[in-house]
Amino acid sequence: MQRIPVSSLFWGLAVLAAGALLIVVTLNPSAPPLAEPGHAKLPVAEEVRGGPIELPVATHAERFDLADYEGQYVWLYFGYTFCPDACPTSLGWISGALNQLPEALQGQVNAVFISVDPERDTPEHLANYVGYFHTDIHAATGPKDALRATAQDYGVFFERAETESAMGYVIDHSSSTYLIGPAGDLLEIHPHGTSAADLVATLEAHAQPGDTD
Repeated sequence: MQRIPVSSLFWGLAVLAAGALLIVVTLNPSAPPLAEPGHAKLPVAEEVRGGPIELPVATHAERFDLADYEGQYVWLYFGYTFCPDACPTSLGWISGALNQLPEALQGQVNAVFISVDPERDTPEHLANYVGYFHTDIHAATGPKDALRATAQDYGVFFERAETESAMGYVIDHSSSTYLIGPAGDLLEIHPHGTSAADLVATLEAHAQPGDTD
């Protein structure tokens, strides 16, 4: 009998959890999120600048450049595919928000999942993972030094923590969702647990007068 690598098994379980959470969000998009108190205790940056992001690995292009989304709104989220709770929950809310966009904003909004675990999150894994949520969610990653620089600009905390489990390690990370405007400027930082309905409401509030007519 062929053995399944432990890493693949854990990743498969993460995908199954993501699918289950996505069903919950789809059936009740305005419901309060599941409580994940650990993420609420992570450090919050005193200054968040935002700004350009360029990474060499992307699921939708040869490389990732935030400037390629000029003229569109972007929901930006940092995490990793082996994440057991915060990432699938947050991507579920983002997916629900993409499905709730008013007609005037459809086709003008994307989402980007940036993995802070480049060792395990290969382009194939990233593509499969975000594909479970929505076709308008792209993914990107890169070397640790590039990720650290981007994380600093956006006030993102992430830190590898070794465990005694077969998975080997987890990554503690902050779990905010960032709304980027058509000019590439940072418009809003949504705390972990922001529902799909609230994501859409804030987007509409920032949209230019002609965007939602």
